[in-house]
Amino acid sequence: MGDIDMKEKFSFAQFQKLGKVLMTPVMILPIAGILVGVGSAFTTQNMVNLVPALGTPYVKLFFDLLKAMGNTINSYLPIIFAVSVAIGYAEKEKGIAALCSVIGFLAMNNVMNILLVSLGELDPAAMTTGQSLVMGIASLDTGVFGGILVGLLVSWLHNRYYNIQLPPALGIFSGTKFVPVVTLLGCSALGLLMAFVWPVIQHGLTVMGQIIYSTGAAGSVLYGLSERALLPFGLHHFIYTPFFFTNLGGSMVIDGVQVDGAVNIYNAMLASPDAMFDINISRFVMNGKVIFAMFGMPGAALAIYQTARPENKKAVKALLIAAVIPAVFTGITEPIEYAFLFVAPLLFVIHAGFAGLAYLLTYIFQVNVPGPSSFGGPFLSTIFNGIMQADKGSNWIWIFILGAVFFILYYAVFKFMILKFDYKTPGREEGEMEMRELNGKKVSDELLTVIIEGLGGADNILNVDACFTRLRVKVKDQGAVMPDEDWKAKTGANGVVRVRDGVQIIYGAKADVYKNNLKNALDME
Repeated sequence: MGDIDMKEKFSFAQFQKLGKVLMTPVMILPIAGILVGVGSAFTTQNMVNLVPALGTPYVKLFFDLLKAMGNTINSYLPIIFAVSVAIGYAEKEKGIAALCSVIGFLAMNNVMNILLVSLGELDPAAMTTGQSLVMGIASLDTGVFGGILVGLLVSWLHNRYYNIQLPPALGIFSGTKFVPVVTLLGCSALGLLMAFVWPVIQHGLTVMGQIIYSTGAAGSVLYGLSERALLPFGLHHFIYTPFFFTNLGGSMVIDGVQVDGAVNIYNAMLASPDAMFDINISRFVMNGKVIFAMFGMPGAALAIYQTARPENKKAVKALLIAAVIPAVFTGITEPIEYAFLFVAPLLFVIHAGFAGLAYLLTYIFQVNVPGPSSFGGPFLSTIFNGIMQADKGSNWIWIFILGAVFFILYYAVFKFMILKFDYKTPGREEGEMEMRELNGKKVSDELLTVIIEGLGGADNILNVDACFTRLRVKVKDQGAVMPDEDWKAKTGANGVVRVRDGVQIIYGAKADVYKNNLKNALDME
């Protein structure tokens, strides 16, 4: 039984950590999306007809350069994922791990190239579906999945061998110098394996993608609802990431080039002078999130504000404005969601249902505007990918029609539920709220002390990390961590999630700042 518990503990903790690690490269995408969006918007034929000056060579060159800058990220996502995963999992000497992930990624693709060409399965001059140039190497297009596998393998090898001591005759290769050697061997073996396994996986993903593609509206509802429903467990990344970057999210030929994955396809459509948007692709880049993040969440925030006690409204107003801004501009809705998730779980269930409804309606009305932060967030995406891409079939006008409906829907339902069941959402507690503010980027010594003591003291803290909204702390003894209610009262936390090996404290956008200050105070790398 003990072995099973340890296995579950490892699996769940590592699964959550992988979700966090994968968000690092995803968060690089917004600037790429904005650059491609701006460059594409001002080079469409309609815009050139409207403003002829946009068609002059130097102006066109400028916007083409913007697109090229953005596609620097879009075109090399697999190796960016490989480096991010290796850095995220490396325990020490992260720079060496990053270097080795590049070596490993190139080795994997070179081995696949030599093997498949020798077997007659790959012709660099006439590549078939599932094959492409990867970093200039004719290989199988494993996409970000291949990058993730390389990153995981390299980090495992790195952590195992970065401090190895070899016999004196081989002493020159001891320590970190041994990691590139073992990486070359390990990733070459991975390339041999992938050459035979990946085509089977790719075929399976294609079949699954075709089934999901045929589900239409029903599939959109399930996609949006499940993505939100898994948020409390920190596993929602695993709903959308495969659709974003593998052919599970679609496979299309854009301007003569085979493109896989919803994010890649949408970006290719955006950059193409002729390709039109497709709702079966747009739904997987979270078109429904534009509606509930930019309109629904502000409606919920207004309901929370209006139901707060009069003496607390000033403090609640500041809190909610700070939570609404990232929802509207980046698509990060967690600061608002955690304001009611723990005190009113039924409200979160309703919210997840509304998210599914948003995906249904955006599918029906073919709203081809992506909503996640990887496209600049709902607001900027509405401008650059919606209003300025009307001739590609963005149907952006429905965003504001549906948005008005969702604002009213969220506001009315949240206000009714809060008052009906007397939910203790922010500002409805007895007494006056105490708002803790950050002084620049430094947490007060008093608050830092309370957090450390609340975690059972410095000796009880094994590791400190953070995602968008959660301070994630691994501890020796969870029994030494102070009660959940004390975190809110003493540190201003929005909630606490207990996991097998530690605790996750929800602080909203301040979580990363708290992490850095804690690491400095505890002298952690």
